[in-house]
Amino acid sequence: MSALSVVGGVKEYRRGSEVVHALRDVDVAVAPGELVALVGPSGSGKSTLLFALAGWETLDRGVVEVLGEAPGLQRWGDVGVVPQALGLIEDLTLRENAALPVRLAPRSAALDPREQGEATDELERLLDELHLGSVAHRRPFATSLGEQQRAAVARALVLQPSAVLADEPSTHQDHVRAGLVFSLLRSAAERGAAVVVATHDPSGYDYADRVVEMRDGAIVSVLA
Repeated sequence: MSALSVVGGVKEYRRGSEVVHALRDVDVAVAPGELVALVGPSGSGKSTLLFALAGWETLDRGVVEVLGEAPGLQRWGDVGVVPQALGLIEDLTLRENAALPVRLAPRSAALDPREQGEATDELERLLDELHLGSVAHRRPFATSLGEQQRAAVARALVLQPSAVLADEPSTHQDHVRAGLVFSLLRSAAERGAAVVVATHDPSGYDYADRVVEMRDGAIVSVLA
């Protein structure tokens, strides 16, 4: 059974008199425990597909399901997202940014005190594994883009979600730290999460169960 799926996905934009076909009849399904890498040139539709799964983009046609429901209906913490824009809050430290899901989840009754304690322990483990321990007390403006991006990865993974969507999560990383990021995403899949990663980084392909190539809004090949 698929945890993430898009069937017949179509998305078009108008750019002046031009129609941009962002997604063309896309079918994709990701099972629990599977990591799928989306590859292809810029503008091929990778981010649009991730946005549709995240519930940030409404398709013109097609059906999207995330953990058996329409996108956006999941419990808090069921879906972790690493956006390209990172989305860190400048007034918070890297640790506080990464901890936001832990702080906010109790308000939606998603975590009991024991689970919150476990999530706090997981946060510290992630910060350590992502080499952020020494800078976690700093606010984003006082850190590198690579450190900020790794904080966004920690934020997405801290509640051990059932689905993870990552858009170019290694863009600002050197080779070693890119490996750390992909390794943690692989570990999330091995815990049972359905993971989709859009990437231009060939080093990430080795961590994937399938590599799905997109071009001009369509899936053109699948390598297992």
